[in-house]
Amino acid sequence: MKKHTFETFATILLVCTAVLSTGIFWYVGTLHKTLAQETRIYLNEFAIQDALHIETQVNEDLDLLHTIAIAIKTADMDEDTILQLIKEERAQHDFKHMEFVNKDGLAILDTEHFLDLSQTNNFKRTMQGITSVSNRVKDLYDGKNILVFSVPIEKNGKVIGALMATRSTADFARILNLESFSGNGYSLLVNADGEKVVESFHQNAISGLYNIFDMPDDPDHRLREQVINDFSNRKAGFVRYESKKRGMLYINYQPLSINDWFLVSVVPAQHLNALTKHFVTLLVVLCLMIAVTGIFLGGYMRHVWTSVFSKDDM
Repeated sequence: MKKHTFETFATILLVCTAVLSTGIFWYVGTLHKTLAQETRIYLNEFAIQDALHIETQVNEDLDLLHTIAIAIKTADMDEDTILQLIKEERAQHDFKHMEFVNKDGLAILDTEHFLDLSQTNNFKRTMQGITSVSNRVKDLYDGKNILVFSVPIEKNGKVIGALMATRSTADFARILNLESFSGNGYSLLVNADGEKVVESFHQNAISGLYNIFDMPDDPDHRLREQVINDFSNRKAGFVRYESKKRGMLYINYQPLSINDWFLVSVVPAQHLNALTKHFVTLLVVLCLMIAVTGIFLGGYMRHVWTSVFSKDDM
């Protein structure tokens, strides 16, 4: 009776431990899938929010320029008055530069320097009455990367000049420099051809890269093949891309209402793996604790039963 009772207990204990271990391993697999799904959802939400931040900033800048252009037209200002106005507005709204461009393409900056913009695409579009935002261009004044916002100034139904403002691409990079995935994720702006509009200064980003389809560890342009149809059709999407230098990457892309821009958000899969590894380690420790507890419990029960039956035999 004594032997049978202990063996029964030991068998039940082993079965329970096996069932619990199986459940734990199933939980780990489910956890990994759930974390991957949550990563995709969170990355999508993060991209949407970043895209909204950029669109809001650009639209606010264009609205301001339109308001100033109307004021210039309505008050019939001379160039000296316009210069004083753009100096004040630049300082108040923290543009890099503002400039008034006459119909011949000669621009006077808030710094009182002059530039010939007659051959630039921005000026040509604006003189056609089109409000425009440039892709990344070099500042003719200092050679830095900038974005140019341009609105027409109209009078009596004719475009008589342009009002422009510039912001450094670094300003927009700071807008995108929001902590995500414990600081492991980052975002950047590109156009439909993959060319960078706004770079990222994040430690995980590749520096000096001007086109995301020309990464040195992607000679076959596999990333381009994965996303080019969505880029062409202005669709949001999500892909997993294997980078030889940075490992597996989760990439979400979101179209903006500005030009053909896309907001691209990236997070290394190793961050997800680190989270899973953390949980797995905790579960292994839990299994060991259960096993040790079971051994001690089994030993204790055997000692108790041995003592009880020994007394009964006496």
